[in-house]
Amino acid sequence: MTAKADKRPVGRPSSYTDDIAERICERLAHGEPLARICDDDDMPAFRTVFRWEAEKPDFRQLSARAREIGTHHLADDCISIADGDGDPADKRIRIDTRLRLIGKWNAKNYGDKLDLNHGGEVGMTVTVKRFTPETSPEPDEP
Repeated sequence: MTAKADKRPVGRPSSYTDDIAERICERLAHGEPLARICDDDDMPAFRTVFRWEAEKPDFRQLSARAREIGTHHLADDCISIADGDGDPADKRIRIDTRLRLIGKWNAKNYGDKLDLNHGGEVGMTVTVKRFTPETSPEPDEP
């Protein structure tokens, strides 16, 4: 065997194509979860897409941006659900689920805001005692 033959990559070649990446990102941008996308027969496995994100910086950026856009799409869905017909309890659960997810996925725009400004007072009492050699307490014996 030659040295070149020994350096062949192990495993099958990557199924990554720009077309598949674009289709995944398009669906992410419409708020569809990656797990659901990967359930389709013509899509790669969930684990494969995660590997692509780790190995391919361009795809990582595209999918991150698509996910961010997808959170806005899910926020719009909340309005449609609220305005639509149906059981109010069911609508509340569907909306709350979306709001919780987009709050985690896009905390910058939809996360809970923490107010770290202090608006109250801090009180403290300081007592200063002056000791003289005659009134100073005895040091503790070891």
